Amino acid sequence: MKKFRTPKQEESGALIAMIATIFGGWVRLFAPWVAGFPLNDGGLFHSMILTVRENQYRLPQYVEYNGLSIPFAYPAFGFYIGAFLSQITGASPVEILRWLPAIISVGTIPAFYWLAKSLLGSSFKAGIATFIYAFIPRAMSWALMGGGLTRSFGLLFLLLTLASIHALFKNPNKKFLFASILFSALTILSHPEAAIHTVAFSILIWIFEGRNKQGILNALSVGLGTLILTAPWWLTLLIRFGLDPILAATGTGFHSAIALLIPFVYILTDEPSTTFIAVLGVIGLAINLRQGKFLLPVAYLLPFVVEPRSAPVYAMIPLGMLAAAALSDVILPVLTHLPGRNLVLKIFVPYLALYMIGNAFYFDTQFAGTSVSPANREAFEWIKTNTPPKSRFLILTGETDVFCDGIPEWFPALTGQTSLTTIQGTEWLPGKFAPASQLQRDMQGCLNEMDSFACVEEQAKQAGIQYDYLYIANQSTLKSMCRVIQPISRGSELIRALESDKDFAPVYQTDKVSIFLRKR
Repeated sequence: MKKFRTPKQEESGALIAMIATIFGGWVRLFAPWVAGFPLNDGGLFHSMILTVRENQYRLPQYVEYNGLSIPFAYPAFGFYIGAFLSQITGASPVEILRWLPAIISVGTIPAFYWLAKSLLGSSFKAGIATFIYAFIPRAMSWALMGGGLTRSFGLLFLLLTLASIHALFKNPNKKFLFASILFSALTILSHPEAAIHTVAFSILIWIFEGRNKQGILNALSVGLGTLILTAPWWLTLLIRFGLDPILAATGTGFHSAIALLIPFVYILTDEPSTTFIAVLGVIGLAINLRQGKFLLPVAYLLPFVVEPRSAPVYAMIPLGMLAAAALSDVILPVLTHLPGRNLVLKIFVPYLALYMIGNAFYFDTQFAGTSVSPANREAFEWIKTNTPPKSRFLILTGETDVFCDGIPEWFPALTGQTSLTTIQGTEWLPGKFAPASQLQRDMQGCLNEMDSFACVEEQAKQAGIQYDYLYIANQSTLKSMCRVIQPISRGSELIRALESDKDFAPVYQTDKVSIFLRKR
């Protein structure tokens, strides 16, 4: 009988990456399965998918959402895929937004392995890096949300683009040139922030790997080819709207000098328990600097210079490789020289693997709570049926992180009514995003005030808004970085004040949602 050969160290890298893809894929699909609804955001994208279908797959000019006509300036690849899958499968856009981002996110794991293998020059190190990356919560969370319909595609194509470009500079040939152009174009057509980071990372790779005549020619070819391939989209956009929507969107990147301190003072991995991966990343950063290897350290810092808002997501790419360097170059070699090293390795390696997988699943259970709860969805359905068209709602949840509150975003999509505390879509309207964000923060903060009613009225007066209904999510959640830490009751003082005020009438009340009609 033929015996199975134990794989050599380099051969085991692909095996480790395969295991990472299997278990990492399981982790990514677990959260939407538990939630039963798209995670966190996606309401605007729900409307955009419907708009694409209603427009017979011609590129729409505007999307009607939350009482606004929003320029359809967002890269449209994900919406077309979502609309097409919804049509051929019969699945609702809600189900598409629940599952498709997670499925695409699974593909980022082998894509990361290809990039890591090219950058690290070692299949074994790339396998370790891939296993680490597969279970970094921050590397997957934003891609899994309903809004991950575009973010997941953007991250996938970014990884494929960088792997292709690095391979092109190391081994110039037409295969890698065409792949670089194709994946770059798909990145631009998928997600605006991913496109920005792709350009920045690509320039960085060129600086380290492609500063020669052939490298310059290849870089210019990729840039020109990408512009030509994406021209039908961006030319249409410029003809319709000019630069206004693009300039408005670029103003939401949270650029500031303070953003440069984030990678030094914050734990960015979002690990819910022991921050083991973050510590490994810091060790790996020091190792690379000590060895005179600057590409990955610079790549870790670069996103915070280019576009701080989504920087932590893209910083996880070099961080995963830096953490792998700490394991492969320092920790594992030290362990192999200890007395009883076989026993030590048999304990440490399985523990590390189980820690990462278990930590990721624990994160999933917290992350699943970011979806709009059944109680709120039932309230949405009641509103859709029982309130007059074009009613204006002031939605209060107590969540001051404007990017971690799905209720205001899903409200317009599922009710057809207007929410005065919804920011989504305003990023494409010049001068609208900043005041809308501030209003949402201020309004939500009112639920934490002693006199909540006076706070709400004062904020509404200052903002010059009038509302017909107050929607209070009095059973909501306490969150940290979009993870649900615990359920929390808010708004009881406000509800009591409204119940005793003759200008308000309760029209819908459960133990989790209260809606009041404003009579005047």
